[in-house]
Amino acid sequence: MKIRMSVLSLLGLLLVALMSPHKAMAAEEYQLQATATWQSNGSLYLIGENDALFVGGFSGIMFVNDGQGSLNAAQLTCPGMMEINLETKKSNGDGRCIITNAEGHRVFAKWSCEGVAMIGCKGDFALVAGTGPFQGISGGGEFVLRSAMGSLTADLITGDVDSIGLGLAAWPKLTVKLP
Repeated sequence: MKIRMSVLSLLGLLLVALMSPHKAMAAEEYQLQATATWQSNGSLYLIGENDALFVGGFSGIMFVNDGQGSLNAAQLTCPGMMEINLETKKSNGDGRCIITNAEGHRVFAKWSCEGVAMIGCKGDFALVAGTGPFQGISGGGEFVLRSAMGSLTADLITGDVDSIGLGLAAWPKLTVKLP
């Protein structure tokens, strides 16, 4: 009888542990491919003889390539900075992104890239936090920014330029991990 009670007690404790809301669920991990058309607004500052700094952001709509999931057709807003060598056209930049799905839940990300101005910038995209069902999100992968200049307005005295650009962002293999 004593052995039977111990086994029943052990089974009971196991059942309570399994049903506990504090039990860690198995993490979900998947990969997706996504693209986004975007428009940028910002200012281009001459910061040296051959160097310029773009300060602003880009925004658009993120489309997951299979057209499914809660990040498909999400609003993308990415503030950041990009340094450009005007002689070599080499560029590098970094910033943040806020991805907001249709229900208003957000994913927060960091990005950095290097490339050639007006051709493309390739780098890392890291998922760092989220709200609602994205709370505890992590993951990331490579991303590519392609751009074309839309319009420029220059200050003749300082040389500073306000710019509007258009482009495409692509995530060929973005890993998403949810706790």
